[in-house]
Amino acid sequence: MHDEDALRTEARAWYEANWDPDLSVGAWFHRMMVDRWAYPTWPQRWWGRDLPTGLARVVREERRRVGALGPPSGIGPSLLAPMLIAHGTDEQCKRYLWGMATQNWTACQMLSEPDAGSDLASARCAAVRDGDEWVVTGTKVWTSNADIVDIGMLLARTDPTVRAHGGLTFLLLWRDQPGVDVRPLRQMTGDATFNEVVIDGARVAARDVLGDLGGGWAVTRTFLAHERNSFNPASHEGGPFGKVPLDAPAGVIAERLRTPRGAAIAGRGIAQVLDGLVRDGGSVTDPIVRQRFVALQTRRRLMTYTNQRTRSPGEAAPRAGAVGPISKITVSDLGRGQRDLGLAVQGPHGMLVGDDAPSSEFQHYALSTPALSIAGGTDEIQRNALGERVLGLPGEPKPDTTSR
Repeated sequence: MHDEDALRTEARAWYEANWDPDLSVGAWFHRMMVDRWAYPTWPQRWWGRDLPTGLARVVREERRRVGALGPPSGIGPSLLAPMLIAHGTDEQCKRYLWGMATQNWTACQMLSEPDAGSDLASARCAAVRDGDEWVVTGTKVWTSNADIVDIGMLLARTDPTVRAHGGLTFLLLWRDQPGVDVRPLRQMTGDATFNEVVIDGARVAARDVLGDLGGGWAVTRTFLAHERNSFNPASHEGGPFGKVPLDAPAGVIAERLRTPRGAAIAGRGIAQVLDGLVRDGGSVTDPIVRQRFVALQTRRRLMTYTNQRTRSPGEAAPRAGAVGPISKITVSDLGRGQRDLGLAVQGPHGMLVGDDAPSSEFQHYALSTPALSIAGGTDEIQRNALGERVLGLPGEPKPDTTSR
């Protein structure tokens, strides 16, 4: 058991004594990792403190209180790390967990395919053994940030004679190599954060098979559970989401992430931007606007508490299994609510974009909101998961595979 007051005192003392904005980013990441403050929910054997999620917030609060830069965030620490801890070898954990935390190694998921979106069991991307390597051929799609990351978390079919889940294996593919062609998919925001990845003869070392050969579905289920939880902003560590120069002053990067645009990039700050729109636009005295704003704030806080409670040790398994879909659906709904309120208080100015808009950050967020109900598993899939796996309702009818 951990005492919250004692933990807060210890964390506060450490950050006050060790935070130095003149340190390089790399040196600061290394210092946090060695002293086990970077990812306190990780096991002690992997530079963590075995803290439950509910107490990890104490560490984040004390770090933010002194203005210190957080550890790397994003898909690597939030998704690849739990998969490694649950399924990886000791060698994989040492190499990848340390690399993500101190060298800012970044990752992306390579699961969906043109003909295998929600039905990942029908994935066709193939991996064939060649000595101490696997040769991969296939196409992945809707892959976020595939053009800038280091590692692709790849689901591939290693045994074509076994149907559905049985022939799948999870591989860690290094992106920057011959045979990996990343093609951007342009969105209505003007960004191209999603990509199509065409893989033709790329190679994966045999030591980079994650989990058992043919056991890719077990690893995928771990991935999906943490992916849905990762949509909760409370699960983010607050550090950079992508690549940052390791030789840059840590204080400069920390200050950059505190700006509205930087906060949005780091997965935080939209609530603060919305608050500014409401106040600056003179709508703060409108009782209807205030009611809508407070309702959004209340739901956001309830979502945070739900995540903390259901991910605590000893929580009943059915409830813990529901937190991922619930969080994902709630984030989608909150996103739409924030978008609608923000555009409403801007009035006709809500049609403007870029520097002409009252808040270019919010307009960008509003245009990207539809992706919240699609990325990480559509809202419809999450509702099916809740109904079938948690509430025990009958499953949806399956297609008749015997008819011709």
